[in-house]
Amino acid sequence: MKNQNWKPIQTPIFPWTRSFEKIIASYELPIFSGAIVYIVSDYGGSHEKSKYQTISVLFVDVENSRNWEIQRRQIRQRYLGDGRRLSFKGLNDKKKQKALIPFLKAADSIRGVSVTLIISKAIDNLYILKKDVEVACESFGLESKWKFDSLETAIRVAHLISILIAGLSKENQDVYWISDEDELFANTQKAQDLQKIIGKLSGISVNHKLGDLGMGTTVIDEGDRFEEDLTAIPDLIAGTMSEIATKLAQTTGGRIPSNLAVPFWGEFSKKTEIISSWMWNNSQGFPKIVIVLEKYGKGFTTFRLKMAEA
Repeated sequence: MKNQNWKPIQTPIFPWTRSFEKIIASYELPIFSGAIVYIVSDYGGSHEKSKYQTISVLFVDVENSRNWEIQRRQIRQRYLGDGRRLSFKGLNDKKKQKALIPFLKAADSIRGVSVTLIISKAIDNLYILKKDVEVACESFGLESKWKFDSLETAIRVAHLISILIAGLSKENQDVYWISDEDELFANTQKAQDLQKIIGKLSGISVNHKLGDLGMGTTVIDEGDRFEEDLTAIPDLIAGTMSEIATKLAQTTGGRIPSNLAVPFWGEFSKKTEIISSWMWNNSQGFPKIVIVLEKYGKGFTTFRLKMAEA
């Protein structure tokens, strides 16, 4: 695993950390030289029909993404002048549909890396056991009341983010995690707990000194939709990969096969067709990495998902 733009993690917290970073480091990664890094995240697969949870994270060098900011403002002025927000669920709106392709093309000018986890819901736990919720809360020093599913998801997200901070950030960079407002950020106390989780996990994984390590939600958006438009990117990816994973598994015996190319003759929604075509176009834009954690026997396997046009 040799990639000059990826710093190997010296102290992997969990066994699959190595699998994650091996897949990420296999890509041609950009250099993140700016003073400030934004990490934006969103999640998919919460509805009952979905067989997979998706966690999508975008790591962004804000200072070196100025072209995206210029294009983003132009797209807003032309298509979304009334302040509408792009989201996967909201793409039945005609104005948003018109904005989608220009928005995705503009996003390719971002200096960033996208990493999405597709996690089979057949995997009961990756980080904690149901009986150990109180132990985990004590270990992290959490003050809010956490249910198993929410805490498990919080640790999944925080662990992925800590890996990206460790592997991609530079000495003294300010790192800010911004998420959509959802169950994980249900109240101030939950948000403070999340900061403790990310602080502890990154403290173990990151081997260099950071500047500020902060977090917030899209509520901090000052009205120009900067944070919301950044967060829209993992939102679109998470929703797309949730649909793809569920439909793919339905045609391959209930789970996504590893190390095997399979034809898919079904149909995806129009929005998924558009977003997935953008994602798998590796000739331009930032790396868009998809990692699958699929249930096999009593355990699970981890592998990179690749798709190709027929």
